[in-house]
Formats: sequence, structure tokens, C-alpha cells
Amino acid sequence: MRKLTTYVTTVICAVALLIQVQAATAEKAETMSAVKVNWVNPEKFSDIRPANGSRKAYQERVTKAFEKILGDLAEKLPPGYSLEISVKDLDLAGDVNPMYRIDNTDIRVIKDIYFPRIKLDYVLFDQNKQPIHQETDVKIKDMGFMTSNHIGLQNREFAYEHAMLKKWFNKVIVPQTATK
Repeated sequence: MRKLTTYVTTVICAVALLIQVQAATAEKAETMSAVKVNWVNPEKFSDIRPANGSRKAYQERVTKAFEKILGDLAEKLPPGYSLEISVKDLDLAGDVNPMYRIDNTDIRVIKDIYFPRIKLDYVLFDQNKQPIHQETDVKIKDMGFMTSNHIGLQNREFAYEHAMLKKWFNKVIVPQTATK
């Protein structure tokens, strides 16, 4: 009898865990679909150059990282709302300069004159998939990125760009959903 009770308890726990995992996966899939990012000619962006490695691999890493950043920000959208973004230009914080090298490898030099910038178009959709706001050629930049408070972001890749996009999202996108 004891073995049967242990077995039933184990099965119940496993089923409960499976239900939680499926719910979390469905919730994450819903959030990920809340933002769609289109990259318009990323090979022509102002600065998406790697300090080392291949340009194509770095470009893929950058686009994947930015899609994650924007996906995480989209979690703040009300249920059913979605955002479509077309990135037209990207200039990462810092500059890759061949004059600064370590072991024959270029490095990205971060100075306040090399501030992060992004140019994009966006359309914000409500829960009925109707566009409620859109803008083209939006230029987002953070000229004070070196003096901004980035607590907790120091070890994150693209921390300055993340902070810049978060500030823009909270200032521009979130208020548009609150008034609707």
C-alpha cells in the first residue's frame, strides 16, 4: 500500500509540474508573439561591427539579443496588445577601432562620444489587432549613457542599448496603452 501511495503521489506531482511548465511555455509564447521585429538591411547599419569574429555571426547575435530585449519589454503591454518594429539603423555604444588592439584583436572602445542610437518604425496594435499608434523614422539615442544609472546591467551584453530602449518603451509605448 505504501508503494502505491508513493507512486500515486509521484504521478500527481509530475502531472502538476507538467501543467505548470506548459502554462509557462504558453504564456512565454504569447509574450514573444507580442512583438515582431523586422530588420531592414542590417548589413548597412551604422555600427554592427564585431570586435572579433565574423560580421555575419555577430549580426545574428545582435539581432537575436535585441529581439530578446524587445520581447522582454513587450511583457509590459496589456494582454492582447502587440507591437511591430522595423529596425532601420543601429549604432551600438562604443566604437571598434583597429588602433586599439589586444593580441591582434580589435576591441570595442566605450567613450561618451560613441553613444548608442537606433532608428525604427513601429506600429502598436490593441487587443483587437487594430493599429492604435504608429510612427516612422523614430530616432532613439542616449547621449548621456555613460552617466546614466545602469545598476544591474553592467554584466549584460548591450546594457547601454537595453537601458536606452527600456527608457523609450516606458516613456513612449506604455503610456499609449494606458489611455486606450
